[in-house]
Amino acid sequence: MTKRTLLAVLAHPDDESFGPGGTFARYAAEGVDVHIAIATDGAAGSVAEGYEDAREKLAEVRAKELETAVSILGGTLHTLSYRDSGYIGDPANEHPDAFVQADEQEAIGRVVKLIRELRPQVIVTHDETGGYFHPDHIQCWKITVPAFHAAGDPKQYPEIGPAPYQPQRLYFTAFPNTWVKVLIFLFRLRGQDPTKFGRNKDIDMTRVGVARKKLHAFINYRDYWDVKREASAAHASQGGGGALGWIPVSIQKRLLARDTYIRAHPPTPEGFREKDLFNGIGK
Repeated sequence: MTKRTLLAVLAHPDDESFGPGGTFARYAAEGVDVHIAIATDGAAGSVAEGYEDAREKLAEVRAKELETAVSILGGTLHTLSYRDSGYIGDPANEHPDAFVQADEQEAIGRVVKLIRELRPQVIVTHDETGGYFHPDHIQCWKITVPAFHAAGDPKQYPEIGPAPYQPQRLYFTAFPNTWVKVLIFLFRLRGQDPTKFGRNKDIDMTRVGVARKKLHAFINYRDYWDVKREASAAHASQGGGGALGWIPVSIQKRLLARDTYIRAHPPTPEGFREKDLFNGIGK
């Protein structure tokens, strides 16, 4: 039986938990070798109330939180060691060490190296919108897609070992806009502006989400809900994933304990549906 391996390439410390953490927890528990690569140090992020004193050493604080969270999820942590570029329109976008300012070919090479070393069948990353148009999320998409294809091509990055290896599947994290519309309705009921969501007020929820027909994979993680919550809580400086804390946990667990993905490779026909990223792999 082939060892099943998954590699996720995500932007910030906490993206692995606040995002598809349920998927990672489920697969790790099922024996999949789960690897999580985080591109940036999170240094330009904001802080939750009570963590104001951590602002000057935020990268260090978030590194410790990340290590704890990935351990809870059951994964192995890798870092690409770029500087956080900050939120949308943040002056930190222009910092010379920011992820979005990185040499693209060199950054692709870092992901190629991980793929050739780990030899995952499945790769997960952000989609071309970054989920909510965050520049670092989009940058992950920009480097991971070409790395997915370059890793198996001996003519590309020949100086990077070990031997070329081609993963079988590439998935993008994505949200169904049906639930986004429900959340927007609830925000407005509470008097919240859905175009200024998040601690930095930089997320326009009316632009988030994709049509359900464009989603291909639906991963139920209800049995691992508490693991995801624990991993999210480890990111205390970022609020511990409590943005939807006003929704009763019983309702969250019943309605939201599912991660959804677009399958980018191999291409799939419209209407294609699957419940396992490893369907037919390693069995």
